Amino acid sequence: MNSLPVVPFKGLNADSLGTYLAALGLFSLAARKWSSVRAVWRNTCFCLVGGPDKLEQLVEFVSGIGEMNSWTEYDRPWDETKKADVAKKTAMQTARWHGLEAKERSLRMFGAHLALDGRVRMNPLLGTGGNAGKRDFAKGWKAAVQVIEKPPRGQSRAVLDGDLNAFLSGEACTYLDSFQAGSWFGAANKIYNHGNPSAPPDSPRGTKQPYREGEITPWAMALACEGLLYFSGGVSRRLGSRRQPKGAFPFITTAMAPQGTDEAGSIEAEVWAPIWDQPMTGPELRSLFLRGRAELGGRGATSSAAFAVGVTSRGVDAGISEFRRFLLLHTTSAQTFESRLATVVPVPKTNLDGATTRAIRTIVEFHDTLPEDRKVHNRWRFAGLRGPLEQALVDFAAAEPSGTDTEQAWALVDEMFKALVKVDRNRAFRSHNVRFQLLPGEWAARLFHEDPPDRETRLALALSSLAGTQFCPPFIAHSIGVRMVGSRWEFPESPPARRVWSDAGLTDNLCATAERRTMEALQKAASRPPFGSTIRVGLDDLHSWLSGDVDEELLSLWLDRLCMFDWSGGANGEDEAAKELQRGFPRTRPAVDGVLALYALFRPLASDWLFRQVLHESGIRAERTSTCACLGRVIAMLRRGDVNAAAEVALAAYRSAGVALADFDVFPDVSDPDRLLAALVIPARDEQTLAAFRRWRTPAGPDKP
Repeated sequence: MNSLPVVPFKGLNADSLGTYLAALGLFSLAARKWSSVRAVWRNTCFCLVGGPDKLEQLVEFVSGIGEMNSWTEYDRPWDETKKADVAKKTAMQTARWHGLEAKERSLRMFGAHLALDGRVRMNPLLGTGGNAGKRDFAKGWKAAVQVIEKPPRGQSRAVLDGDLNAFLSGEACTYLDSFQAGSWFGAANKIYNHGNPSAPPDSPRGTKQPYREGEITPWAMALACEGLLYFSGGVSRRLGSRRQPKGAFPFITTAMAPQGTDEAGSIEAEVWAPIWDQPMTGPELRSLFLRGRAELGGRGATSSAAFAVGVTSRGVDAGISEFRRFLLLHTTSAQTFESRLATVVPVPKTNLDGATTRAIRTIVEFHDTLPEDRKVHNRWRFAGLRGPLEQALVDFAAAEPSGTDTEQAWALVDEMFKALVKVDRNRAFRSHNVRFQLLPGEWAARLFHEDPPDRETRLALALSSLAGTQFCPPFIAHSIGVRMVGSRWEFPESPPARRVWSDAGLTDNLCATAERRTMEALQKAASRPPFGSTIRVGLDDLHSWLSGDVDEELLSLWLDRLCMFDWSGGANGEDEAAKELQRGFPRTRPAVDGVLALYALFRPLASDWLFRQVLHESGIRAERTSTCACLGRVIAMLRRGDVNAAAEVALAAYRSAGVALADFDVFPDVSDPDRLLAALVIPARDEQTLAAFRRWRTPAGPDKP
């Protein structure tokens, strides 16, 4: 088996957008002579496979192209018609030029610059149709190829050829200039604080200046412009009235939303440059860029967040190993931009599991309904909702190709919840038709697979899984003012009364939740107590809450996170996820003290199943009996701090149902009745609660069974 020659180019790495473009251009030129040549990236270093045997052979070939000026012509014959259309906000003249006058050799370069719908849309990679402020890329290309074709005075062909070798090898070059390439090459930008104004007059030229002009080799600009042709989108993506402007160009997305007012408008767009680790031929690479997009839910991903999610959730079948995300930033001027590497996003080799895919798609769909930051005249209206969520989505995609990075996953859930809270607290945002779905509980179970939940997390799981009923919604409706419409949650114009969560503290919020759920259940005669749950904790965890031995700040954090998940069961397997989580919960039973015994006395009144079990153990036929009215009185008395009265009400309710319980003159002392009331919202394991309840039964005499 014959081996293919491999020529690496240390100077062409993927850390700069300019060198990335130059690598594409070099491959395009090499394919002219070596038809079997392939391109590949190895450790972010560009390589040619199956082409020249060594670097010197390629340098000689490219040098000949430069000497004969055989580059792909970079001119813009459409410029005048484009300017006229931009002034009139139409695309008629440019479309007519494209259909009737354009020459074949100009079409690919045109496709890399412009796209047409009702107006002329320009590739952000090329600024406003070929220039960024005073930087004219075509003029920079022309100056570069002229230097290469006819070396200026004092230079020679050997010097320029040596510069080509040095540029490809990552070494220092001799003849340098800016060539208007500062938008792609950082070294082509003016560098300030460079000189020494106090230097003596006989110092070398430029020492006294406080800056240094940009310096790159002309080969860099010439090769980069050759690589622009790959960023020409397919015809179906560039023409049409319903396409997204930035989605017309390969691997170009809209900019991430700003996270602060000072960032608004600072990013023009993003370039997601693909890196592939399997050698590609010219037609294969061209096909890759013609497709040039990720998909999410069958639609092209045109935003930064959607692109990251599309890549992570589905993977790529074209041999792409990662994407280099470059920002096109406005720095010193709003008219021009500079590129900067922001993130490296690895690509999973296989598709993510169904739960993770559903979860991140749900988050992206929610993101798309949030109010945008928009520019009105010359000022930005900053909403601040999309930016943090988009950053969390990109960080999640970049953290782990398989989507198993739990830290980034929980950070993503946190940002979704924070965005919901911001919408909930702002009247203008509430009227923006923001809507969302709960995340699949199966995803949460998967995230806990490697790191079992601790005590605070277990308590939060039990609370967040409070089952929604016909009259009482899931737990999230008490912390965020939303209502369910069909299968989605929406924000009504005014917050519903059931949103009881406030800054009063976790205990007070849980007490308000108990009151509200009971009140709503009482609106329906003979309704069941609304405190059923998919997940239940052991009495050991509940005892920790009653004794104040929990980190309430951590519990609140996990409660905010976990109320974003759907634990209701159904086709997506959330009930199975809840069962899987509970299998890992500890089953230790603490000694039943007075406060825990009171919880066991009150809790069956809040659980239809537990109350029927109490009746069954007493030999009483378990008929459908509502305990909501009695529970409401117990909650009211606990709320005002009268534990003895609440216990008397509970005992009377059991006796009226025929359950014989012991008489007590004095009930256990409770230092914090509110904490006991809050505990009634937390469902404990039924068998443990029943075991503790049996302590209230009247002992059987010798003549009784």
